[in-house]
Amino acid sequence: MPREFSTFKLLGASGKIFLCSLFFLVCQNRFLHGIAQVPQTRVNMQLLGPEQGLPSRNIRCLAQDGRGFIWVATGQELWRYDGYTFQNFTETLTRSIGGSTLINQVRTAPDGKIWVAHNNGFSVVDPVHLTCKTVDPSRKIQDPDARQNLNIFFDKDGNAWLAIPRGRLIKVSKECIPVAVYIPPANASQVISAETQVTRFFNDRQNKRYVYSAGAFLDEIDANAKFTSRVSLLSEELKNQRFAVWSLVQPEREILRIYYRQAGGNRFQMRQYSLANHTFGPLTDIDTPIAPEWVTPDQKGNVWYKSGEQIGFLNQKTGEFTDLSARLKQKSGAHTFLFTSLVSSDGSYWISCVDGLFKITLTDEIFRKYLSVPLEKPGDIGSSIRGITEDATGMIWACSYGFMAYGFPNMLHQIDPPSNRTRHMALKRPKNIPGDAVIPYKVLFSGDEVYAITDGPQFIKINPETEDYFPVKFPFISGRGFTSFYKLNAHTFWMGTWGGMTMIDTRDMKPVLLNEKAGKYIKNERINHFMPWSGNRVLVSTTNGLYVLNPDATIHEHYGQSAGDKIELPALQLFHSVWYEHALWTGSGQGLVRIDTVQKKARLFTTEDGLPDNNIYAALPDERGNLWLSTNKGLSCFDTRAQKFRNYGMLDGLPHLEFNHGSYLKSRDGTLYFGGLNGIVSFDPAQIETSTKREHELQLISYTKYASDLNRTDTVTSHLPGQEVVFEPGDRLFTFSFMSTDYHNTTLNRFRYKLEGWNDDSWHMFENGNKLLFNSLPPGEYGLCVQVSVAGADWGTYEWKTPLTVLAPWYRSIWFFALSIIALALLFYAFYRYRLSQILRIQRIRNGISADMHDEIGGTLSSISFYSQALLMQMEKTEQQQVVRKIRDNAQQVQEGLSDIIWSVKAGGDQINDVFARMLHFGGGLAESKGFTFHFETDPQLKSLKLDMQTRKNFYLIFKEAMNNAAKYAECTAVHAHIAYAAGKVKMVIRDNGKGFDHQSARQGNGLTNMRQRAAQMKGQLTIESAPGEGTVITLVF
Repeated sequence: MPREFSTFKLLGASGKIFLCSLFFLVCQNRFLHGIAQVPQTRVNMQLLGPEQGLPSRNIRCLAQDGRGFIWVATGQELWRYDGYTFQNFTETLTRSIGGSTLINQVRTAPDGKIWVAHNNGFSVVDPVHLTCKTVDPSRKIQDPDARQNLNIFFDKDGNAWLAIPRGRLIKVSKECIPVAVYIPPANASQVISAETQVTRFFNDRQNKRYVYSAGAFLDEIDANAKFTSRVSLLSEELKNQRFAVWSLVQPEREILRIYYRQAGGNRFQMRQYSLANHTFGPLTDIDTPIAPEWVTPDQKGNVWYKSGEQIGFLNQKTGEFTDLSARLKQKSGAHTFLFTSLVSSDGSYWISCVDGLFKITLTDEIFRKYLSVPLEKPGDIGSSIRGITEDATGMIWACSYGFMAYGFPNMLHQIDPPSNRTRHMALKRPKNIPGDAVIPYKVLFSGDEVYAITDGPQFIKINPETEDYFPVKFPFISGRGFTSFYKLNAHTFWMGTWGGMTMIDTRDMKPVLLNEKAGKYIKNERINHFMPWSGNRVLVSTTNGLYVLNPDATIHEHYGQSAGDKIELPALQLFHSVWYEHALWTGSGQGLVRIDTVQKKARLFTTEDGLPDNNIYAALPDERGNLWLSTNKGLSCFDTRAQKFRNYGMLDGLPHLEFNHGSYLKSRDGTLYFGGLNGIVSFDPAQIETSTKREHELQLISYTKYASDLNRTDTVTSHLPGQEVVFEPGDRLFTFSFMSTDYHNTTLNRFRYKLEGWNDDSWHMFENGNKLLFNSLPPGEYGLCVQVSVAGADWGTYEWKTPLTVLAPWYRSIWFFALSIIALALLFYAFYRYRLSQILRIQRIRNGISADMHDEIGGTLSSISFYSQALLMQMEKTEQQQVVRKIRDNAQQVQEGLSDIIWSVKAGGDQINDVFARMLHFGGGLAESKGFTFHFETDPQLKSLKLDMQTRKNFYLIFKEAMNNAAKYAECTAVHAHIAYAAGKVKMVIRDNGKGFDHQSARQGNGLTNMRQRAAQMKGQLTIESAPGEGTVITLVF
């Protein structure tokens, strides 16, 4: 038999009677709750209260400033709403007034400023600078009632008209100066009391002014607030029928519409009054279910009607009126009273009431929903959908975790899209087959048979007529069961599981588990999706990348992140793949992947590029170059050519934001189906306009910074457009909060930024909703640019820009650097002067010492030598002469040593040339006295070298000791001294041609020991080379 359900098609003459009966029963019992929701205008209604930050539910007044912020007032508080949070500006108002007050009305002036009428006069709030100016009209107009301002109106010239008690109006100029007072004329038919006040103020094209107080008269006044004329709104006929004026509205500039209510009932009538001709139209019944007190058109061709207790809108294109009063009551939970209404610049409709602040938006219903249930909160779970399949007749089969119908859960559902009807089936196991109940995951078709894989290890065959199923158990299925299937041929199915791959032939129903089969198969990996591939192969999406399988299920090649993979992928957990627009696209747990199989390159699209979420469970193509993506945060439409995303959420008609993997279908007629945590959404992508841009201005709400040096957080809310933002050196944790003037669906708003002057000038997504956070920024000048994507649409062209400067700390500033250089220069100069003075002082001391030694000790030694010589000449005995001669020689020797000490200490001889001169003088004199030849050579590079006192002394004394040893012991005929400069070292070599000596047997006297000690003091190296008969070579390197 065909696999269609008999409820949709009769299947042959032999079973007509049975099937007709079954058709009747099924239609009666199975279709009762199966009607899908027909697309229509979608009304999104949100009630804002204390849970969203309001101080009270009793919101009396409402206005929108020129920047796009919504201002609301309770009895004594004034707050501003940006689509995300409420900010309290009561202090700004009371500080201007000088104390608390009772707020009566809030209005928007033509220049975008907010006017507040209260019991202390009126106040004007500048929404840009966030300053407040309060005026007490009673100081200008000597009337105690002038202080109590009840309402605010504006004429075409921008003047304000303030309602005060007793039906009077105060005209206030654009400069906030009270200039005139309108006083209604006395009339016997209209009693003026303290409670009488002007409730309506109208202008026509000629800027004539009309005022209405509760009563039966409309007064015309001139520009000077003088009464001109009066029109009675009640005819005698209306008075006789006990009608009273209910309200006046102005649907057109030259037309007033007057609504009348009959006393003792709810009968309403209306007629129009022409301001141009001063004539009344015919009296008729009202043309809407609501007799409005306010009528407001929006930008989408709707006209909103509001009374104190009812609300609705008229679609001017279709003429259909929608009454929202019941839904408003259901949302608030009780009967409510409506105060003020407002159509904001984005077309949203706002109502202030005793239960909070209502925001109502209208959108076209683009999604058709099946198996969804009402949810109390957005995060609740309804009917969770698993696999979706289409049969040959176009019927849609869906599996669920139990959609409640007829008092019990139903696991399998059949949808007939043309009739929007759904059949629910509670599958049951035949009584003669034992086992537990199963949960079907996805339906399969083979010929006329219906099969299903399950969430467990069973593969089942289903009898649609009886709703019985017959299980075939796969005892070795790992994990939680099946995940996907692929029809290889008429009888063979490949099936993916949480831990591998299996197959079954429906002719014998014998399963084969590839994990246990030898060969190159996918094993122990979760398989998510199969799709046909080139070469009669199959592409498989898994948690370890992509596999290309041969017809026998063996692995042909792999795309992933392992060595040797044909294509390297940026993500491995892959849910679904599709070939589209000459590329392979795959949804992953990290975003959408585009794979160029020719270039063997892959690119990853993430939330940074516009995705609402990086978990992509399915990517279904349409015929216009788009991929429709199911995620954990709604649906996304990706334009593969422009590479732009358009996102959809619950306010667009989705029954839930979170979708399920494996729950998707593109039917043969192009309709797309996605299943999630609350039923199925279906739509024809050709009927959805995805290129519509939503251009709205972007505003900075405030920015905060943490001043670490003061340990406090500063918030700036009055930043002027284009004004430079300056952060001090100690500021940290910068937070910028932004808003769009489109309040339609702020949860889908996305923001991105780029910081010009930073290392990276590319766009980056905000990571915290509408807040941009910087932990810190290095000192410098930057340009901050921000863009917004409104309600999931494409990025707007408007950019919010501001220069941003982070000041350097004082120790990194230019002036500190300059002062530091000057200070260092002065310090070095002072040190140089001090060092110079110390050197000069030491030189003076050295010169003094040398002079004293020369004068005192030198003179004494000279006297000893002289007297010893004189005494030697007088003595005759040889013994005595030897003693005196010894005294003379010792005195001369000490005098010579003293001369060397004086020379080394005396300042002015630090140049090495001075040392060379003394060496040459000493060596030449010694050679002449001892009778040998003396050769002395120096390196010209050494002429500018300076030596310190100790080095100069040791250098000279080593030379002197070497020359004395040569003269006394070497018995040489020639001595060569050569001093050179090489590799940054001074090298002195003294060579004689004497008899030499043996190092091993020679006694080490004081002379050689002193030479080595002096070399060590110089941090030099002294070597002596000698051998008997070969002379001696002494080398000093320092």
